[in-house]
Amino acid sequence: MSDTPTGPRAGASSGRAAGVGTATPAARLRPGGRARPADDPIAALWTPAPGITLVVARAERVMTDAAALGRLRPEEHRAAADMAPWRGREHLAGRALLRLLLAEVRGEEDARGPVVPEPAGRPRLPGSPRTGVSVSHSGPYTAAAVGDALDVGVDVQVPRPPSTGMLRRCCPPDTAARLASMPPHRAARAFARVWTVQEACVKARGTGLPGAPWRVRADPDGPDGTWDALRWLRLPWPAGAGTGTAALACAFGPPRPGPESAADAPGHRPDAPRNPDGRPARAPTRRHGAPRPRSGRAVSPLYVEDPYAY
Repeated sequence: MSDTPTGPRAGASSGRAAGVGTATPAARLRPGGRARPADDPIAALWTPAPGITLVVARAERVMTDAAALGRLRPEEHRAAADMAPWRGREHLAGRALLRLLLAEVRGEEDARGPVVPEPAGRPRLPGSPRTGVSVSHSGPYTAAAVGDALDVGVDVQVPRPPSTGMLRRCCPPDTAARLASMPPHRAARAFARVWTVQEACVKARGTGLPGAPWRVRADPDGPDGTWDALRWLRLPWPAGAGTGTAALACAFGPPRPGPESAADAPGHRPDAPRNPDGRPARAPTRRHGAPRPRSGRAVSPLYVEDPYAY
C-alpha cells in the first residue's frame, strides 16, 4: 500500500518516456517526453494505458497559474459564483486543471471549448464527443483525466476515518471487519483506496453516486481490477504533490451512453433529495469535523464531494 512512486523520473535514462504504458508518474514530462516548465502546476502525469492520461495537482498551484485560469469559460465562473466560496474554488481548480490537460493531449480547441454535463451529470465535450473526461478533488488536491475514445473516471480522496455504516455499505463483511480492527489512520487509508476505485468506476460509467458505487468490489490491497467492462487502476501518490498523501484511482473502458437521467442509474433512490432540475441534490456542504445536521445524523465527509466535480 505504499504511496511512493517507484518508476523512472523525468530525466532518467529509461529508453522511453516515464509513465507511458505504466502507472508510474512522469512528473516533469509532457506526453511524448517533452520537459515541463519548472513552474508547471501539474505535480504528476500518468499514461497508465493507451489513450488514457491523468494528472494530479495542488489546487492552490492551479489557481495561481495564468495559463490554466485563462482557459476557463464565463459559464464556469458563473457556476462558481453560485456555490459556497470553498466549493467554487474547487470547481474552478478542477476545470482549470482539466483544461491544462486537454491543451496537452487534445489541443487548444478542446481546451477552450465547453464542458457540459450529461442528464445524469457526467461531463462531456460537445465539440469532441468521443473524448471521455473526468475531474475530482479532495482537500488540497485536484485530479483530471482524459480518455481518447474511452470512458474514463478519476477520483482522489484524502483519507478520513470511515464510519461503521460506510464500512458495512461499501465493503464485504470480511473486509469491513478487517478495516474496523485497524488503527484509525490505517483504516482511513485503506478505505480511501476502496472508495476511490468505487467512485472512479461509477464516474466512468456516467452514474455517479446514484449508480451505487458500493456495488464495485475492490480489495484495499489490490493494484488493479475490473468491473462492468471497465479496468481500474490505483496510482502511487507522487512526491511532487506535497507532504500529505491521498488515494488516487482511475477507471476506463469502451464508451457507453450514460443514463438519460439520474433516475435511470442503478441504485437510484426515488426518495432521495432532488434539485429543481431533477438531478440528485448534493450532500450538504458540511466540512469534515463540522457540527452534525439538526437531524442528529452524521453526514459522511466522503459523501460531501460531488461525484462529478461539476
